[in-house]
Amino acid sequence: MLQKTKSRLFIAALCVATLYPFYAAQGQPQTLADLTQAAETGAVSAQLQLAETYDRGLAVPQDFNLAAQWYAKAANQGNAAAQNRLGRYLRSGIGLESDNTKAFDWLSKAANAGKPTFIYDLAQMYEQGIGVAQNFAKAADLYTQASSAGHVEAAVSLGVLYQNGTGVAQDFNKAYTLFFTQAQAGHPRAQNNLGLLYTRGQGVDQDYKEAADWYQRATNSGLTTAMTNLGVLYENGFGVKQSDGRAAELYRRAGQHKDTSFQALIERIGFIGDPRLKLANDTDSTLAAQETAAQRGDPVAQFLLGLIIVSQPHPKTNYTLAADLFSRAAKAGIPAARSNLGLLYFRGQGVPQDYATGYMWLSLAAANHQPNLAAIRDSFTYLLTQDQIKEAQQMAAAYWTDSK
Repeated sequence: MLQKTKSRLFIAALCVATLYPFYAAQGQPQTLADLTQAAETGAVSAQLQLAETYDRGLAVPQDFNLAAQWYAKAANQGNAAAQNRLGRYLRSGIGLESDNTKAFDWLSKAANAGKPTFIYDLAQMYEQGIGVAQNFAKAADLYTQASSAGHVEAAVSLGVLYQNGTGVAQDFNKAYTLFFTQAQAGHPRAQNNLGLLYTRGQGVDQDYKEAADWYQRATNSGLTTAMTNLGVLYENGFGVKQSDGRAAELYRRAGQHKDTSFQALIERIGFIGDPRLKLANDTDSTLAAQETAAQRGDPVAQFLLGLIIVSQPHPKTNYTLAADLFSRAAKAGIPAARSNLGLLYFRGQGVPQDYATGYMWLSLAAANHQPNLAAIRDSFTYLLTQDQIKEAQQMAAAYWTDSK
């Protein structure tokens, strides 16, 4: 008999939906097959939508390679959004070989459409010297264009250039104006940079107390740089009451927030539950009935029993049994079971550790219009090489096709 765990379930409860018809805007193709057919006939709007469908992986398993192909087709027809996405793909090496020169070319074409986000992306290429000779003056000009059109990040980046006198004449007053506007709106980086101006007395009278206030606001948003800066003020007693303990706490928090380690990720996510699929109560008779149902092949019962097993904080937790139960439920199409099976593969609990297989199951879980599960899938992306991602997406696509 499985142990009751009424008060000990530490589960990320996500609302898991059933299969939905393929989403399409009014007047657009209504199914994936229709969308693909329209894209193949050369309809640029369909090509862009199909690329975005594979990029997001909410209606089909995520496939960066196919997304890149459709972005390229739409980009070659002059679609600015597709040109921007293709440029970003080429810069990151997602879906195709990294090529900074080609990335710059496509981002340049996209920026010609005048959309602030596209202009900002091109400005970053100039500022960082990616795919083009580094040109701070050109970056400043582009940031100015995007900022004038309301792009927040461009405004903050432009403020940094004025603060440092990079690509423009140093002007602390302009930097202050740019930072202050965005800081008041709650932008953490602007708040931190405004704090720096007050700390250094640049463009304003030096005011450590005011600096501490802005650092605190940015700290509240989780900005690690601000935590460190605020810690320095506490360590030295500038604008705040001196406190080595408070300084140490802030330094520690900054280190923890920077921790993107595998273990930190695993602990944050835990395992996935579905509030629609739950036991009426956790009595022994109910659990026994679920065990019987699971043995008879009921996928909901299999999922619930697997969830109970992995949620028991016990060193002898039977992850092998849990993996078997999740596997059966996953093959029956339960999205949360697919996510949990994927998580077990990432953890190497009950199954051999296999990032590609784990990512495959997370991708399949998200493909049933599950944005919350897609967010979990995407949080593991940094652990995989591009080859592993490609392998996982190919396996997911094959499974998706075979299961139809």
